[in-house]
Amino acid sequence: MERLCSHSFLLAFLLVSSARAQDLQPFMDVLCFAADVPDSNARLEVWTVVPYGTLTFRPTDTAGFRGRYTLNLSIRDTTGTVLRQQHTRRVLSAATYSIAQGATAAFDHVRMVEHLPEGPYTIAVLITDEATNREYRLTRRYSVPNYRYPEFALSSIVLASKIEERSGSPIITPFFAENLTQLGESAFAVVELYAKAYRESMEVIAELLTAQGNVLSTASRTTVSAVWPGRRLVILPLTFMDLPTEARILRVRLLSAGSLVAQSERSVRVVWSFWGRTVADLDQAIRQLRYVATQAQIDSILTAPTMGEKRNRFEAFWAALDPTPGTLRNEAFEEYYNRIAQANRLFRSYTEGWLTDRGMVYVIFGPPVRREQFQSDGRQYERWIYSDREFLFVDYTGFEDYRLLTPLLPGTKYRYSGA
Repeated sequence: MERLCSHSFLLAFLLVSSARAQDLQPFMDVLCFAADVPDSNARLEVWTVVPYGTLTFRPTDTAGFRGRYTLNLSIRDTTGTVLRQQHTRRVLSAATYSIAQGATAAFDHVRMVEHLPEGPYTIAVLITDEATNREYRLTRRYSVPNYRYPEFALSSIVLASKIEERSGSPIITPFFAENLTQLGESAFAVVELYAKAYRESMEVIAELLTAQGNVLSTASRTTVSAVWPGRRLVILPLTFMDLPTEARILRVRLLSAGSLVAQSERSVRVVWSFWGRTVADLDQAIRQLRYVATQAQIDSILTAPTMGEKRNRFEAFWAALDPTPGTLRNEAFEEYYNRIAQANRLFRSYTEGWLTDRGMVYVIFGPPVRREQFQSDGRQYERWIYSDREFLFVDYTGFEDYRLLTPLLPGTKYRYSGA
């Protein structure tokens, strides 16, 4: 890998600005590098990403739609003293209403740069939608490391969704979000390595950790040969055969002869998202398909070779049931998992509510028009009445463990109600 100066890395980073706004909320990322100007310690970059869907666009006098927002940045030290302030006003255009509503996942991004000495800071961004005065406040505490004196150091970790070579230099497509599930099969961690001494070789390791610092998995490991004084770009392909939901930290460690000499960390999340709805546990969501899918379909999704393929199969299953394909919503998906959530809330007994008999009927058919409770032979009964059917349950134990007495026809599955 060729050594690159800071200017080369910065230029390559800026040439590609197609980072994806994955969550429908403004996002702020803070990155720190060794300073590229004399007599300065660190270059702090604050990136904000504002999805079009979070703003209100108004029709223009000619054609299309326009949105406006202001962005105020402040950097404070530990005493609360404001060290830096910056005000920016942004005007956005959208050719169609659907683009303005976020149908194409369009977003705006702003990069602000400050040079700061070592120490802890609080970075705050206030985003104000001018059409509605709706505000989004983003705050991050960040400790700027000392880049001037250590023998070895690492920059912040830049997540990237794509790396290309152009004229002998890497062109980096940054990923401005914390949710690793949105990176798909192609993902990279990029750091700058700063050295004041020569090493014949050094090892660089990327790991996923829990919030408590316990290592969950090693995502990448590479050897960097012939490290000379200066700075060098290190690109780590991230391989995630599994993405544990407990992952909260991505850490890159730099080792010399097996000893740790520098490390860098950033916060991450593992949250699956489908049609605007988050799924905390993908495997659980797949198992919950039992009332809409066959067991063969569930097994096919669960046994996918990678998490990315598992996600693709799960999404393809629901896409086939989408009553309004091509839109941002999948009403069948929403209705089904809303019913799962309601069943868990209403019918939990010795197991999760969706696994009970009442939960099963609720998920498949929805809430009944009327519920009746009565006693007979010393047992509690419950009758659910729908417009075209009835179901009778009995509680044999007295602990609200209701069992279905009305047999379901073979192959009975959930169907979107259209409600």
